Amino acid sequence: MLLDTFIQDSIQNSLPHTMKKSKRLLLSLLLLTQFTVAFAESKYDIAEVYSVSKPESGSKAVGKYDKTIDVEYILTPTKIDTGKYSVEVRKIGDNLYQIKNSDICVETRYCHEWASFSKEAILIIDSKYGYTKGKNMFE
Repeated sequence: MLLDTFIQDSIQNSLPHTMKKSKRLLLSLLLLTQFTVAFAESKYDIAEVYSVSKPESGSKAVGKYDKTIDVEYILTPTKIDTGKYSVEVRKIGDNLYQIKNSDICVETRYCHEWASFSKEAILIIDSKYGYTKGKNMFE
């Protein structure tokens, strides 16, 4: 009986300490997860900036290897001022994102964001020339 009482007292005294450790560990994990998710952003290089125009319905073009293709958009390389822009973009093609309410489109490299509807982004244009024009960061 004395041994039984000793074991029960030991368990009861250590239980609050163990619970406190478990709560602290759980809280730490939750905070770490929230911190990581809150600051997770996707960055992609901007390969080119284009002016976008939509041709008349039924327009066609000749692509590589003499293939005739239906034309949805006509993209013409353009230059925009360097700077940081907070915009909404919509995906119009593979690695192509049009800035909402404008005729400007950016071509990214290896971008896996799906923005069939508007998605907030930060465009950082570092240069008007070169292999990379800047970064497209999705929020």
